[in-house]
Amino acid sequence: MKRRSRDINVFSVSALDLFASALGAFILMSIIFMVFFTNTSTDDGALAEAQAAVEECDTERALVQGRLVWCRGQLAPHPAAEAALAECQAGMSACESALDQCGDDLAAARSRGAELESQAAESGGASEQLARADAELAACRDALQKTFALVIMSWSTRDDVDLHVVDPQGREFFFNNKRMPGTPAALEEDNIQGPGNEVWLHPSATPGRYRICYKLYSHRTRRPLPVRGSVLWQDGKRALPLTTLSRRGQALLVAEIVAGSDGGIAVDASRSGMPMRGGRCG
Repeated sequence: MKRRSRDINVFSVSALDLFASALGAFILMSIIFMVFFTNTSTDDGALAEAQAAVEECDTERALVQGRLVWCRGQLAPHPAAEAALAECQAGMSACESALDQCGDDLAAARSRGAELESQAAESGGASEQLARADAELAACRDALQKTFALVIMSWSTRDDVDLHVVDPQGREFFFNNKRMPGTPAALEEDNIQGPGNEVWLHPSATPGRYRICYKLYSHRTRRPLPVRGSVLWQDGKRALPLTTLSRRGQALLVAEIVAGSDGGIAVDASRSGMPMRGGRCG
């Protein structure tokens, strides 16, 4: 609904003031003239005319007073305008409340964001620790897939027996080649007179087939010589076949061991006792 204008025309108010002033002056003059007419004239027509003028002035005064009342009514606040103003004030209060709530929500969101950043930083540290743990676990698994291989040979006489081991690459380890380039394996112990032991060790056996041989280098006792041996690895031990050497220079294949990629070792004695060609295990 279109709101009624409450503006008052300045010219109308000024005119009302002028009329009121003129009315007052007219009444004052009429009273003076009435006294004058009473004292100087007894003409009934003049008196009647004066009374008519007074009544006319009263009428005008009533009209002016009515106009003033109307103008004051126009100046009074309109009920619809007051209702609209109250509604606006209520809306403003609601907006202020919503703004305060938004401020609280923003503060809570910032606090939550800081907490999440802190958790993310902690999570990043935990991720690094987890990555290191995974790397260590992978290293452990690799280590478990590798195994050492130790071959030990022993005899109980004064004779000299040599241990020969050939790795999957064809490198032969014995007293003249205790260590070879490109591998950590080595003949760790060599005895030239018994009772004695000879030991070959590979700290991380390469998967593949290894050949183990015994050779009687010096035969002092002149009797058949039983030679014992064993192979040990990370998860087990197995005795090698008992092998008997009877003459100087004799060399026999004792067994073949197979190192697997899972860190295990199997012993194959199917060709045990086979002579070594040319006195070499290879």
